[in-house]
Amino acid sequence: MGNGGARFETPAVVRSHDRRYAPPVPITQVEESKWDRISTGLSEIDLVLGGGIVPGSLILIGGEPGVGKSTLVLEMAREIVRAGKVLYISGEESAAQIALRAKRMGIEDKNLLLSSEIYAENISAMLTDTNPVVLFVDSIQTILKENLVNQAGTVTQLRESTQVFLETAKRTGIPIFLTGHITKEGLIAGPKVLEHLVDTVLYFEGDRVNYYRILRAVKNRFGAVGDTAIFEMVAGGLKQVTDRNSLFVTSHSEERSGSVISSVMEGSRAIAVEVQALVTKSSFGQARRMAEGLDNRRVILLAAVLEKYLGLALSQSDIFSNLAGGLTIDEPSLDLAIAVAIGSSFKERVAPRNTAYLGEVGLSGEVRPIGQMALRLKALAGVGIESVVIPSGNKEEALSLFPANKIKAIGHLKDLGDW
Repeated sequence: MGNGGARFETPAVVRSHDRRYAPPVPITQVEESKWDRISTGLSEIDLVLGGGIVPGSLILIGGEPGVGKSTLVLEMAREIVRAGKVLYISGEESAAQIALRAKRMGIEDKNLLLSSEIYAENISAMLTDTNPVVLFVDSIQTILKENLVNQAGTVTQLRESTQVFLETAKRTGIPIFLTGHITKEGLIAGPKVLEHLVDTVLYFEGDRVNYYRILRAVKNRFGAVGDTAIFEMVAGGLKQVTDRNSLFVTSHSEERSGSVISSVMEGSRAIAVEVQALVTKSSFGQARRMAEGLDNRRVILLAAVLEKYLGLALSQSDIFSNLAGGLTIDEPSLDLAIAVAIGSSFKERVAPRNTAYLGEVGLSGEVRPIGQMALRLKALAGVGIESVVIPSGNKEEALSLFPANKIKAIGHLKDLGDW
């Protein structure tokens, strides 16, 4: 496959008086650059990247320490070495430590080259000499630029070192992956100060007690953003999760109050999700509203709408809401499902398990249409959903996937009836 190094021709420089500049060209005459993307060997990551790795691109993978960024990089290296040499730079661990982890993951290939070099200029020279398919730098916080006196990890070192890698990637056509540590809030110096320099920004998310990890694209100059890849952490590394629709929905045989099925968009794909709510009488002076994986402000707003327009006395009750499976979503299309889950728990009545609820709820209780309804309904049909409750404005789209008698189109929360 090779590195497919893309080269871009620089227009002839024109001298005008004492100024030098490249002459502007009509956009209709600009030739589109051609390149063959490099496959990571992992279909989910290829999708997140927009179809594979673009030669000469600089890609940043950010995440909390311990989330599994190094393991993810080795998983990609495992597949890419089949196409040629892969250069892995580790400033945090010795080559022996990396080799030990690779052996545990079953990766033993002479095309995987390891180094613990920490100077950006030396890594650039090493890249030119070895000519690998891909370079991985783990992590950018450990890399130094020789002529700077700042410590590794400072903002100046991060920017200058990344600039060296950016110039190297564009000059050689070899894609470079950088990993970087951030906190949940993204407050420390790291990926947040580099996002404008790199071509693609991926965030690797999850928690140490959850077996699942999510790789999310938040910037991509060569593809769409918002797509995600889901992995399961196993003894031998990371395993792709391709059947994501059943991942965030528990067994259909379980019927209980406060549990409702809905669907959300993750980039270009729809995922079936389970919204859960628990409403209990408050034992404190002020009722609590807590959400995990959902926007807490939306939960507070929806509780107020339910109390005003449906007469549910929620002001003296604690409300705990959750998105099953550890997913975090902030999407208005979940409003109707959250409202029904809260009402179901409050009334101690089970919402139909084979029915899904989708729609945005306004402050006056109206249920508004949402986008990508067809994709959402396909995902729901894939997990066994037989009927849906949706906004009136989306009824026409739903008729192509569900029979009319299995669709309940509503314009206001009051139209839900006594579920």
